[in-house]
Amino acid sequence: MKNSMWIGAVLGVVTATAIYSASNQNLVKKTKKALLHKLEEVLD
Repeated sequence: MKNSMWIGAVLGVVTATAIYSASNQNLVKKTKKALLHKLEEVLD
């Protein structure tokens, strides 16, 4: 249960961050790299 809650929380934050960053095209690529890095850390 704790793992699924963590994943849900992370996905929520990632989605919100992605939507926010989409308004600034210059940061989209950097944000994607940062989000992928964070996901890798969480999953490892």
